[in-house]
Order: sequence, then structure tokens, then C-alpha cells
Amino acid sequence: MICDNHYCRRCRECFYPRGHEQAAAYPLPELNKKIIYLDQFAISNMMLVLNPETKAHQKGRVDPFWKTLFEKVDSSCKLQLIICPDSDFHRHESMLSTFYEPLKRMYKLLSGGASFYDHDTIHRFQITEQLYKWLGDPDFKELGVRDIVHGNINAWQERFIFSVGDFKISGLVEEIRAAREKIAEDLKPVFQRWQSEKGNDFEYWYEEEKKAHAKVLWERYAKILQSFASASLGVGALDPWSLSDFASVTVNLILEAFKKQGVEKKYLLQKLFDFLRSDAFENTSYIKISAMLWAALARKAASGRKQPPNRGCVTDIEIVSTLLPYCDAMFIDNEFRGYLSESPLCDEIKYGTRIFSYKTKEAFLEYLDDIALNASRSHLEKVREVYGYEWEKPFAELYG
Repeated sequence: MICDNHYCRRCRECFYPRGHEQAAAYPLPELNKKIIYLDQFAISNMMLVLNPETKAHQKGRVDPFWKTLFEKVDSSCKLQLIICPDSDFHRHESMLSTFYEPLKRMYKLLSGGASFYDHDTIHRFQITEQLYKWLGDPDFKELGVRDIVHGNINAWQERFIFSVGDFKISGLVEEIRAAREKIAEDLKPVFQRWQSEKGNDFEYWYEEEKKAHAKVLWERYAKILQSFASASLGVGALDPWSLSDFASVTVNLILEAFKKQGVEKKYLLQKLFDFLRSDAFENTSYIKISAMLWAALARKAASGRKQPPNRGCVTDIEIVSTLLPYCDAMFIDNEFRGYLSESPLCDEIKYGTRIFSYKTKEAFLEYLDDIALNASRSHLEKVREVYGYEWEKPFAELYG
């Protein structure tokens, strides 16, 4: 049995040690795995290149790179050198596919049971982190990857992965698809405005996008308050889902923090507005990164780009802005890797995260090779002691 930081053995013949006998437990050294985020595009193509049930596989239409990538990633995961936590973005994107179960099997294999919290929860954690920093709370601590992941990312993994079926909410897939379509439509007039305002520079769009987050948060919260008031007067129905809405939960957490600081009730809203207008709120990592990415898009539109952002654009921005600060490397869309390499994004977004995409795929393979080459001999020997010498072989028969 392999546990987080030790493993146990038992004799097959006599079952020693039994319940009353001292366990035959052996300590394992601490791990420091690289955290790598793989975009859904990578997950999908690795599934296609391995899965004989797909037409793309049968017709040989998948780039052999994806098989090489799977082999290197899977082997490095088994060597306990990297981990690729899955996310709600993976789950939602996979739900829209006819290959939901095979896609899930892929990202669960590489995640080793570690999953990022949903993006709304991570955003709320980031905002409250900035709030306590702004308040000068003596117990303030910076948010780390361990705070936003289910499971121990630096655990020695068991040989088997058990995955429970998802709780299915009626109409969820249709709701996700409809939301994506609506976002794509809503972006068209915004893109046209960007195209027409050629005199504005990056800084203008960046400031506009940063301030939009506070405005949207307050408007959503005010709308929920209005629905409560209407329901209490008997002139409207209360949507029960509004109680768990991001705006409702986040604003109420902020107000509770002010109360704990001794702020009087009559000053709570003013204090809230002070925080929402502050540099601390605007420097929340997902707000800063997403505002920069939207500003980069606006700059492209104003400088002559003809094609409006597609349906996946918002998802790509949410993935990068939410998870980039907690990853050692990300393999993402070509377009957004390009934006992150432009100034001022490459100068301002400094988290030490290596960014790769299909255009830099060879560099990504080299990055993975370097991780394996830098593994110590003692580490590799310990892996083979625990798992055996065949363990690191890639599981290419995943869909056999």
C-alpha cells in the first residue's frame, strides 16, 4: 500500500504483519513535483491519438506529436516528477464532447487524483487574500497552490486511480453550450467598438477592464438584493441559486470581514466601495491577468484584426488568469501564448510560469526531458523500489 509519504508491505504467505503486529511501514522522501496545466486541446488530441474508437485515430489524422507528448507526460507523472491537476474547465469542455468518458479518463490519469477548485472558488480566495492584505490583518498569508487544489499534489501516488461518476444536473450541458453561444454573440459589438476606437492605447483598455470587475460584481450583487426585496414583498419569485451566486457569496464574505474588524453597520457599504475601488482589489491576480489579456485583444482589434474572438476565447482567458500563478508550466492556445509573450504582459505577469503552445511544442518536449534528466539517481531508485522497474512505461493501452 502506497500512502502520501510512506509505503507498507505484507507477506503474501502468512499476511504478516497482522492487526496486532507492528506495521511494516517504510518512509518515503518528500516530493516537489512540477505543476503543469494541459489545455483541453492537448487532452483531446492525446485521447484521439490513443483511442482506436475514434475516426481521427482510425484514419491516422492525428499528429504523432500527441502520442510523444502523452508518453513523456505519463512517464514523468509515474516517476513522481510532475502532476497535471484537472479543472472545472476540463470537465465542462469534455461534457460538450461526444467522447466525455474517454476525455475524463485521460485527464484523470494525468492528474493523479488532484483537481483545482472551481474557478469561482479560486477567484473568491484571491479576492479575500487581497482583502486581508488591504485590511492589514496580522494573520494574512499568501495563497499557494495547496490552498486551491483538492488532494495532495506532492503525495506519492497509489498504483490505482478510482474515479466516481459525476453527479449529473439536468440541462447542465445545454446550459454550458448556450452560455458559450451567448458570450460569443455579446463579444461581437464589443469587438466592433474596439475596432472603431483606434486612438486608445493598451493602458486605456487595461484600466477599463480592471475597473469593470468591480462594476460587474456590484451590479450582480445589487440585482440579487433587489430580487430578495421583491420576493419579500410578494411581487416576485426568489431564485434559490442566487444564494450561491459568486457575487452574493463574495460580497457577503467581504462584509463579514469588515464586521469582524469592528466596522459599524452604517459604514459597511462605504467600506465595500472603498475596497472595490482600491489598487488591492484591482491587483487580484485573476483580475490583473484577465484585464491584460482583454486589453491585448482590444489592441489587436484597434490595430486591424478582422476576426472577432471565438467561443472559446473567454474560457482561455479564465483558464490563464485563474491558474497561471500556481503552475510551473502551462500548455495553452497559440493565440494566448502569443499575447503573454508581448509587452507589457511579459513584463507585468511575473509568476515564473513557463508558457508553451502547439507552436512551441518541441520546446515543451525539451522542458519535460529536462525535468526527467534532472531527477536524482536516489529518487529514481526509490520510485523503482516502490513501483517496480516497468512502472514508468507509458500507459499507451489506456483505451485498449
